[in-house]
Amino acid sequence: MDIDKRAFVTAIGIDHSDNMEKKYKVTLKISISKGDPATTGSEFTLLSFDADSITEALKNMKSMTDKELFYGHTKTILLGEKVATDDIRPLLDYFVRKADIQRTTYLGVAVPTAFEVLEFKPKVEQVAGSYLFSMFDQSSTDTPYAHTLTLFDAYRRETETGLNIAMPIIKFQNEKIQVDTIALFGKKGMEAKLTPKETELFNLLTVGIENGSTMIHTEDGAYTINVSKGNTRYKIKETKNDIFSVLFHIKLDATIEEKLDNHLNLSNDQIKKIQDEAEKKTKGEVDSLLEKIQKTKLDPIGLGLKFNSKNFQHRDLNSFYSNLEFKVKVDCRIKEASIVG
Repeated sequence: MDIDKRAFVTAIGIDHSDNMEKKYKVTLKISISKGDPATTGSEFTLLSFDADSITEALKNMKSMTDKELFYGHTKTILLGEKVATDDIRPLLDYFVRKADIQRTTYLGVAVPTAFEVLEFKPKVEQVAGSYLFSMFDQSSTDTPYAHTLTLFDAYRRETETGLNIAMPIIKFQNEKIQVDTIALFGKKGMEAKLTPKETELFNLLTVGIENGSTMIHTEDGAYTINVSKGNTRYKIKETKNDIFSVLFHIKLDATIEEKLDNHLNLSNDQIKKIQDEAEKKTKGEVDSLLEKIQKTKLDPIGLGLKFNSKNFQHRDLNSFYSNLEFKVKVDCRIKEASIVG
């Protein structure tokens, strides 16, 4: 088929329908090419249809355009916040089975609705929908809050025991889009949310972070610490009958980015105090995060899956989670500490 006869769908949004007789409001974001690749900015159109199924909506939207809807360039699927709290398994199953949608498509929870997020037009965007894709793509951003979830990974986490979905939240407010929090899912729908700081710590425990930051207070003053690189390894051990211990070993490479009271160079003793305080603070924050996740009885880190994968006799994961004890060790190394201004 000629390219000028195709309508390229770059993003799909799923919301609850405002029509009480219908289940979903499906929105497609369709890129409109300007023909000149040197021209900045993007043009797009939105198609929406209310239906009881995604299939019905997509088929009806074919009659709303003079071109063939093409999903090969779909990069993002957004679930409205209300949809995310429902059972999302039928949605994941549908999109995984749909052959013309790539399984590397990114998923996110849209707040307040997927339609409002897709309707947003950034001032600088080369192709419609590329703004959202860039916010998810780890090669495009180094923010410690960025968390990616692809369609195939979401389906694996929904169907695999000992592992749960952690999906990024895309918030639209004050004419801006922000992605700095994570939603935790059970095997059906969204059950909890993390704060921006908890999201940074969750990424530290799972995929590692770059360019994180924290404020440290010692008796000598206050400092802003930039974590240039942070990663975590963990081991699961049985300490006694049915009691398991998880040791998280966190390593941080950091620099002192700002000293808030004066411009004096730092002594080795002062640097040691800052390192100790950074380790103590990080340990306390991680302990709180792990306790919060344990109370939800969810496992977005995949501790249950890792344990059962290495033990012949599989454990009942419900009792496994409730009997977990966490131990956190943090090693912080500060370099370039004398460059403080």
